[in-house]
Amino acid sequence: MKKFWLVLQREYITRIRKKSFIIITFLGPILMIGFYLLPAYFSVKAEKHKTYKVIYINNIHDLQLTSDKKVKFFDLYSTLGNSYTFDKIKQLAIKGDTTITKFDGLLVINSLDTINFYVLSDKSVSVSDVVKSKLQNIIQAYRLKKLGINPQQLAQVFQAINFQNFKLTAKGEQKNLSWLKAALGMAGALLAYMFVFMYGGMALRSVMEEKVNRVIELIVSSVKPFQLMFGKLTAILLVALTQFVIWLVSVLILFKLSVIFVSSAAPPKAIEQINIVLANLKNLNLWLWVIIFLFYFFTGYLLYGALFAAIGSAVDVETDAQQFVWPLTLPMLIAVFSLEPLMLNPDGAYAFWLSIIPFTSPVVMMLRISYGIPQVVPIWQLILSMVLMLITVWLSIWAAGKIFRFGILFYGKRPTYRDFIKWIKA
Repeated sequence: MKKFWLVLQREYITRIRKKSFIIITFLGPILMIGFYLLPAYFSVKAEKHKTYKVIYINNIHDLQLTSDKKVKFFDLYSTLGNSYTFDKIKQLAIKGDTTITKFDGLLVINSLDTINFYVLSDKSVSVSDVVKSKLQNIIQAYRLKKLGINPQQLAQVFQAINFQNFKLTAKGEQKNLSWLKAALGMAGALLAYMFVFMYGGMALRSVMEEKVNRVIELIVSSVKPFQLMFGKLTAILLVALTQFVIWLVSVLILFKLSVIFVSSAAPPKAIEQINIVLANLKNLNLWLWVIIFLFYFFTGYLLYGALFAAIGSAVDVETDAQQFVWPLTLPMLIAVFSLEPLMLNPDGAYAFWLSIIPFTSPVVMMLRISYGIPQVVPIWQLILSMVLMLITVWLSIWAAGKIFRFGILFYGKRPTYRDFIKWIKA
């Protein structure tokens, strides 16, 4: 055990001192949230106060184009004079004439069914959508007026209903949070997939580097191969746990700050939706979800990480490693590609078997438990999945240890599956 702890300490300290670990761990959440939120914040803030100027040619004389805070309409001939024909406007716009480019677009209305819009500047990509939406409302009101229909009465007919979605439970009626549970389940499944292979690949690369550099031959002269392999796996697992805890705390803090940050620029409806999501999150048992996520991440990592480390010990060329890694990644890829149909039927037979099979359960079970325990996932299914996962992890580490013992001294040719089986039986 003393040698195991020495390997563990060396691997852990070496990895957490790397600049790449420090940068990814502490700046990763900030960069990820900033990457998504900052552009959205500034675009929303800029769009909120943006006003578009549009010159128009209106051949329907009783159609009145009324301006508002978003779109300002200017009659072409009244604004610029009769000398500015349509062709001249196009030529001046192409040349970049400031008289024309101070407007954002040219609107030509020949009939209610034929409306052309020409962008005169590149200052905003949303000008076409904003003008189209504004013009749609104007033309709808115009058509209703022609048909003698009161727009206010028609708006009452098509007024949206207040559809409340509830779920009946033993505690009474509760809000139906299926959409939020689906989003949480999808996030958990994708995170499990990403973390398992990210840290599993780290184990493979670590063993391969030491084997190629012949460092591993010196290490195994004083440390048993299994101690070395398991020490590496445990050290990387602790690195992952350290990184996960820092990320979790950072994301929670940054999420609260980002909500305040975005709320200052978002429209009232968006702020209302954010508050609804935050209120609904409190009704979910997130801590139980995090505990189960950690279990499947740890066991999933040990399952795949041990096999990846065994492959890394047997090969000394990365292309050879990819040949053996690809079949191992296939079950998890099947699970990831099955997430969308599984969301529609999380308690079906297909979802059950994928959540029980250890090679796919880290992804699928995270999706299923988000819908509720024991509502969708009975407790016996969760326990069965965990027990099978632990048994498979033990078998994986045992088989990987046998391969590792022979693989670290295997040079000169590409190993085969027959070699792996022979080493396991030895």
